Amino acid sequence: MEKKPRAGADGDEGGTRGEASGGSESWGLVERLPEALLVEVLGRLEVDDACSAAASCRALHGAASAAISAITTIDLSAFAPSNAILSRILAGNVSVRSVSVNCSLLDDSAASVIAKGSLRELSLLKCSFTMGFFAAIGERCGNLRSLKLEMAVAPEVLYSRSSRFSTFLEPIYAGCGYLETLWVKFPLLDPLTADYETGLPSVPGTVKELLLQPVSHLRAKTVFTKAPSLKKHVTGSLESLSLVLDTITDELVTLITSNVHKLVELCLEDEPVTQPTLPEDLTNIGLQALGLCHNLRHLSLTRRYCDFRRVNDFGILMLADGCKQLRTIRFGGFSKVSDAGYAALLHSGKDLKKFEVSNGLCLSDLACLDLDKAAPNITEVRLLNCALLTSDTAISLAPCTNLKVLDLSGCKSIADSGLVSISQLPKLTLLDLAGADITDAGLSALGNGRCLISSLCLRGCRRIGSNGIASLLCGTGTINKTLVSLDIGNVPRISCRAVTVIAKNCEQISSLCLRNCLLITDSSLEVLGSMGRDSGKCSLKMLDLAYCSKLSRNFLRLFEPPLFRGLRWLGVGKNVVQRRGCSPTVAELLERKPGLIICGNACDMGCRNKCHPDIRFVQ
Repeated sequence: MEKKPRAGADGDEGGTRGEASGGSESWGLVERLPEALLVEVLGRLEVDDACSAAASCRALHGAASAAISAITTIDLSAFAPSNAILSRILAGNVSVRSVSVNCSLLDDSAASVIAKGSLRELSLLKCSFTMGFFAAIGERCGNLRSLKLEMAVAPEVLYSRSSRFSTFLEPIYAGCGYLETLWVKFPLLDPLTADYETGLPSVPGTVKELLLQPVSHLRAKTVFTKAPSLKKHVTGSLESLSLVLDTITDELVTLITSNVHKLVELCLEDEPVTQPTLPEDLTNIGLQALGLCHNLRHLSLTRRYCDFRRVNDFGILMLADGCKQLRTIRFGGFSKVSDAGYAALLHSGKDLKKFEVSNGLCLSDLACLDLDKAAPNITEVRLLNCALLTSDTAISLAPCTNLKVLDLSGCKSIADSGLVSISQLPKLTLLDLAGADITDAGLSALGNGRCLISSLCLRGCRRIGSNGIASLLCGTGTINKTLVSLDIGNVPRISCRAVTVIAKNCEQISSLCLRNCLLITDSSLEVLGSMGRDSGKCSLKMLDLAYCSKLSRNFLRLFEPPLFRGLRWLGVGKNVVQRRGCSPTVAELLERKPGLIICGNACDMGCRNKCHPDIRFVQ
């Protein structure tokens, strides 16, 4: 709107009125809206979107402040706020009930704004706090129901042997008398050096959901052994238990099943560096004990690096006979279990919704025959690194019309015929075919299918190329409108054309992996970075470019404003970090885009639960 010229100083009252009138007409639409309406609208946005809107004008700034101060659920896990940013978001909020924070840049002083009496759920990711922080939480958060701690470094880095981590949680145990959920996770970077003795000697008797990572099987036994002196023990209330152990043993499984009578969910994972020996191993006896848990609904037993060599079909049959109400089954490393054992689990009840097997060396296509009749409500099937599976498995899953998640990563014999059947699943939203033997023709079938796929992984599918990506996103189906996450890393024939097709036909995509695509150049990134410029907002949040060797020395200039608006995570690989004389440098780019995280450690998308030093100091 064109502004009226200001009246002269000798315009008396008329000049004043004219100035006021001109000022009112110069207001935009936002300034004319009622503040209550602006607060209501901004209150429906995510915190980061509300903060972005606040920078637009004074009206939105005031409305955003009021909206944020009234938000009851705040999730700051996608980026790492500083103490100052966290204070501006949380300081005036007295009604927040749930907070999730990436604590990479926070110190103990953050407790002054995090610890609030209204808090019910608290998730602290990548944190390294000391005793003072936990004391403040225990003192001020008396109504806390859920505490989830994902530590950034190993316990020995933070806490001395004389002052174990368990003592740091004592103020929380004392002050939070209603705690029902407790997660304590330390990173497992190397199983050879992992401190499995960092467990909790006692757990509050009110806890219903418990997760410990890592913990030794010996210390875990002390948690579940009832002490006569305690009036209320955790075994009387526990319903969900997740442990990452050094070794899963029959003794521990029997102790859990005999003492925890309300157990509904059990997740046990171990990472032994050498094959366990008796009696320190899981055998059919442990599976028989699990069969006595008739209320069990969710069961996960996985082993990495080694396998469960002492469990065979007999143990699985006893488990299936006792647990007929399982809704989730997740098995990994059962090298001696064949189709007979897996089929018994699949046919043990009609309530099964999620089924996962990884490294099933004896699992073949026969196990999934008539799965739609055995488990009519199944929504998720994950069969990872099962070498005997072929396209017949994918074809047999076609009648499972309720299927939403299908993960066949590492099954290298899945071919185009299987993809044709998969393309007709009407509710499928996640598909992982990493390493499959599919071609561009299979992608064409998927692009013309009726799947509503939002997440697709084609990593390592070496027979596909840019033509296949074009067929996928330019077909008659809807995948180009629903796809938000795409992984085409380690595919040698992916070129700039594929990136251009993605940018032009899939503007809603938020996560894209191009790792080790050796034909990608700067020109394609420029097209990708320009996505959403007409609408003013780019949906792309995460981009993996690790080991894309054809990118120029100064390709980081493509990420300077205004390109790649909204990008939160960028993977570049160690080779970029070690370069000298680049313009701009990593530090300069992060200065211009403070909300961006650059990973130079070749992590998978988003770094997940890993925490690394600030790349600016590594460079």
